[in-house]
Amino acid sequence: MLFFKPFKSDKDVNVAYEIFAELVSSRLGLYMGFPLLELKIGEKNERKGFFMEYLSEKADENVNNIDDLKSALAFEEVILNIDLKEEHVLAKDGKGYIIDHGHSFLAWKPLYYIHQLIDKKVARFNLWSDTDSFLNGVEKIKSIDDREVKEIIRYTAEDVYSMNYCKLFTEKYKEEAIDLSFRIFNYRRSILTRLF
Repeated sequence: MLFFKPFKSDKDVNVAYEIFAELVSSRLGLYMGFPLLELKIGEKNERKGFFMEYLSEKADENVNNIDDLKSALAFEEVILNIDLKEEHVLAKDGKGYIIDHGHSFLAWKPLYYIHQLIDKKVARFNLWSDTDSFLNGVEKIKSIDDREVKEIIRYTAEDVYSMNYCKLFTEKYKEEAIDLSFRIFNYRRSILTRLF
């Protein structure tokens, strides 16, 4: 069964940044092997949004993939997800997934706020992680080549731009999303071991 999450309809470039943040977090997370859902853009009842697997349960420490969840704390930190909380960890058939990445990277953050947060731990929930699990996540993240990260960021921004959902998401804002997201990712990856 699929769940539909409609896009916000506010006339604000941050709506496009949020769509981008959700989509790029999903793509990067899955590429690196973290337990995130695959998101597909679609339409329902004349509204655009994301289709994803419906998760019916709240996750806890007894899920089958607890080690994957624990290591994913490093991913949540590297993408600057300021909205990770326990309610955003759900499960289906005994497997846990992290949802809701709409406040990752630059979404809903003015530049001065990014500067305030860039060197700080931002996760509000620790995913039951410990030092070893976190460091396993760090190793996964550091094993990915910069070019691969940049390519995923770029084609995701292109997808959001070409969808033309938010008219305020111009070519300039698309390039800004690519540049800032890559810089956030690279910088936080370089300091990741300090963020547990």
